[in-house]
Amino acid sequence: MDQLPASSPGEPSGPAAGDRRHAERRIEDRSKIERISVRGLLAVLLAVIALLFSAFALWQQAVLRSGLAQVRAEQSTQTELSARLRDELVKLNEHSQSNSRHIDELGNLAPRIAELRDALEAMRERADFAERSWVKAEARHLIEIANRRLSLERDVPSALIALEIADERLQTLRDPALNGVRRALAQEIQSLKATSLPDIAGISARLASAEELVARLPLLGAIAAHYQPDEPVSASTPGFARAWYILRNSFFGMVRVRRVSADTLELVSLEEQGVRRHHLQLLLFSARLAALRADEAEYRASLSGARSWLEKMFDSRDPGVTSLQQELRALEQLSIATPLPDVSQSLKLLDKVAPRSAGGA
Repeated sequence: MDQLPASSPGEPSGPAAGDRRHAERRIEDRSKIERISVRGLLAVLLAVIALLFSAFALWQQAVLRSGLAQVRAEQSTQTELSARLRDELVKLNEHSQSNSRHIDELGNLAPRIAELRDALEAMRERADFAERSWVKAEARHLIEIANRRLSLERDVPSALIALEIADERLQTLRDPALNGVRRALAQEIQSLKATSLPDIAGISARLASAEELVARLPLLGAIAAHYQPDEPVSASTPGFARAWYILRNSFFGMVRVRRVSADTLELVSLEEQGVRRHHLQLLLFSARLAALRADEAEYRASLSGARSWLEKMFDSRDPGVTSLQQELRALEQLSIATPLPDVSQSLKLLDKVAPRSAGGA
């Protein structure tokens, strides 16, 4: 136990002095406790700091280990890549050496390639020359076909198609020397397009219909093929009228008067009727053929002869005969030979630009 200090002569003694000492002791104890608690707090704080530094060191160590592992992995990968690159470099060197050998071989082939190029150019020139000659010959043949169809058969549509195809074939050559030929072809094509053709098909159809009508027309002086008695008198007719009817029929049954022309004063047999009908039909058929041939003179002569024969041999009182006469007059006034343009100028120009060969003449 701590001994209480002796009282000094000037200090008070008694209970007051004891309380004062007791208070001082408590103050000292409190200061000791405070010092001890501060030291404890400092120790705890230092321990926490040490733990934090240890954890940070461990974390840094783990990070360094992970980075080191990655670096080692990257080093191994780089090692593998370096090995691959060395292998590829070796292969590239081998390929470059092989290419160098091939280049040397190609250098030796250069003269042969030049020879082949020259031979190819020569073959191409020969092929172009043959093609151009063939196109010109084809165009000439088409123009000749157009001239023949136009001059011999007056076939304007076929001639127009032939000239248009010839112009298309010449256009593929793109030869300035053929410009004059193409201009002449263009003029001839336009002239053919402007040509108006007669309706030959319609004229032929009208003539064919007239030929069929002739078989039903009555002839002058013709004998009736069948007897057609008059209608009998009825029983209700008065006696005098019935007697007159019987007398008149008996008289006209014995004698029959027929109207004939001045050239046919006698009756015409059935054979003669057939001959006269066929003669008119042949005249109409001749006119039809002349229309197809565009023979203007023959066409008009045949129609004139048919109209004259119709007026001479057939009964003009019949409506069918009158109608056929009017039809023949109308057909006779039609023109069947329209003037055709000249399409030979392009052929002449083509012969000057591309003369015919001896074998093709």
